[in-house]
Amino acid sequence: MADELDGKIVLIGGATGALGSAMAREFARTEAWLALAGRSEQKLARLVEEIGLPDERVFGATVDAADPESVEALVEAVVAHFGGVDVLLNTVGGWGGGKPVGETDVEQWERMLTLNLRSAFLLSRAVLPGMLKNGWGRIVHVSSKTAVAPRARQAGYAVAKMGVITLTEVIAAEVKGSGVTANVVLPSIIDTPANRKAMPEADPRKWVEPAHIAATMRFLCSEAGGSINGARVPVYGAV
Repeated sequence: MADELDGKIVLIGGATGALGSAMAREFARTEAWLALAGRSEQKLARLVEEIGLPDERVFGATVDAADPESVEALVEAVVAHFGGVDVLLNTVGGWGGGKPVGETDVEQWERMLTLNLRSAFLLSRAVLPGMLKNGWGRIVHVSSKTAVAPRARQAGYAVAKMGVITLTEVIAAEVKGSGVTANVVLPSIIDTPANRKAMPEADPRKWVEPAHIAATMRFLCSEAGGSINGARVPVYGAV
């Protein structure tokens, strides 16, 4: 599978998070060229150092994924540095909630839509023209099991993540037959330090390891994965 990604330019959004950094480590084992995007310049520098790729194969850039100009500038920088974007792995997002709909303030609602859905739209919009022009591309977004099995007190998050699914399916319909694919993975609870801290009484053995999600997304980027378009891929673990 590594040979299939030789020379492919992979843009990872949210690269400094627990899942994004797992993506970086997974794809660093291939021969792809990595563009790592996140909000913190210091965290990006540490991640670039950790994965240990030659300078010519890795590029780190800060971005505000909810800002159109910042996203466009990011993609322009990657194109200038590497020559294009072949793969978008979007792990940007976050959870917030805890209140019933009747008690949820507008700011929290909009924050979830901005963080999870607006960012997915902006990143997709920025990379699609180049992929379609080249006749090859892979877009993989990260949604959540919560989108298709929502629970109480998670309205903003659940709706935003369902929006990510719908966005992906619309893109998949638009790019059908072009050599570009768009798919979305749906993890349950991801085994991260933050989740372990937030849920100390839960059994993390039932959760999903970031590396397993990364491996799933890697397959979707392969030539064999090219027959998969518009799929909702559950990665639930034992939850």
